Amino acid sequence: MVYLYAALGVVMMTGIMAVIEMGLSLSGQSLLLKPSDPYQQDLLSNAERDQQMLNLLHNPNDLDSMGRSLQGSSLCDQVLCRSSPAGAAHCRAATEEVPANVLANDAGERLSELAALTRAGVSPPDVDGFLSNACALQVGTHRLLIQPDPVQVEPQIPYRLFSCVLNEASTCNVEAGR
Repeated sequence: MVYLYAALGVVMMTGIMAVIEMGLSLSGQSLLLKPSDPYQQDLLSNAERDQQMLNLLHNPNDLDSMGRSLQGSSLCDQVLCRSSPAGAAHCRAATEEVPANVLANDAGERLSELAALTRAGVSPPDVDGFLSNACALQVGTHRLLIQPDPVQVEPQIPYRLFSCVLNEASTCNVEAGR
């Protein structure tokens, strides 16, 4: 009789655990905690900042004002000039080949997340020369790297964007090497 009750107890516990597992799998939850991802903690503003920066770097009007062949600190200056009131002091005067770069009229609404960007220097190239002449911009722990595209497959897109959230390092993982 004891064995019968023990067997029924095991069967009942197995059934209860199966129901719990089925419920968790249907709801997409897990009993294990996910590791924290710093990019996910402030995901909305980080992703929106990345999207606005991509829009700025792919917009023909912005590219014509900034220039399509900038590198390093001059690239940083012109991106900041185009996107933030604080960067307007670094605006380039007009030349014969390139018009003056001024703060975009719609920067307040179209580039709102970029207004707080500050220069974080120029990213040093790694051993392979990857990220050479890249511009580094930062807001808090969110770091954006803009590099002139060395291959230039599409002339309409002259720059590449890399983005990361810094944990305890001062540079992104991609800057440390591939």
